[in-house]
Amino acid sequence: MLVPSSLSGRPSLRVGLGSLLLTTLVAAAACKPNNPPPETTANPPADDSETPDAPPTAERHPAVPADHPLHDRFEGTSFANACSADGDCKKGGCSSEVCSAEEGVITTCDVPLVSLPGGTECGCVEGQCQWWNESGDTLPPADTPPGTDCGGQPCAPPNECIEYYGIAGPSGPKFFACAIRCQPPKRSCPDGMHCVTIADGPGDVCQPDDEPS
Repeated sequence: MLVPSSLSGRPSLRVGLGSLLLTTLVAAAACKPNNPPPETTANPPADDSETPDAPPTAERHPAVPADHPLHDRFEGTSFANACSADGDCKKGGCSSEVCSAEEGVITTCDVPLVSLPGGTECGCVEGQCQWWNESGDTLPPADTPPGTDCGGQPCAPPNECIEYYGIAGPSGPKFFACAIRCQPPKRSCPDGMHCVTIADGPGDVCQPDDEPS
C-alpha cells in the first residue's frame, strides 16, 4: 500500500533541521564579543569651576626715596595718605608735585629743584598714596643751596620759612611754606609778583602774577 508523501515523515525532518540551524545561529551571535563604542573627537565640556589666572600686574616702585630731602614735599607727608585704590590719590600743590589722598593741597609756587622721572604716576602703593613707576627710577638728588631747611625743602632769602597750622589748628599737623611775606594789595612784593591771602595757610604771601590768586 502506498503512503502519501505528506505522511512519510520527510517534511518533519526538514522542519527539525531548520530549527537546529536557527538555534545554532542565535547561539553564535550571543557568543560574539561586543564591538567597542566608536571613538569620538568631540571636545569635553568645559569646566566652569576653573577660572584662568589673572594677568600679572605691573610692579610698582616708589619714585621718591624716604631719605630724599624733598620726600616730605613730594609725598605730602603732612596730609592724609591712606588709600585702597588709585582713585583715592590726588595730585596737588602749585606745580602738582604733591601726591596724597587729600583734595585741594596748597603749596608755595617756588619751582622744585628736581623733577620726577618720566612715566611716574600718583597712585596707591602698599596702602599709601605715592609717586611710583615701573622702571624703578627715582627722584634725582637735590643740591640744596645755602638757606634754611623748611619742612624738607630749601628756603633762601628773600623767602622765609613760614610755619602754620591748617584748618584743624594746633591739634592738627604743622605745615611749612617758603615764601615772601607781604601786605595786601601788593606792598613789599618783588616785581612780577602780587600779594595774596591764603586762609588756613601761611597768610599774606607773594605769588607770581601768572598764578591765580
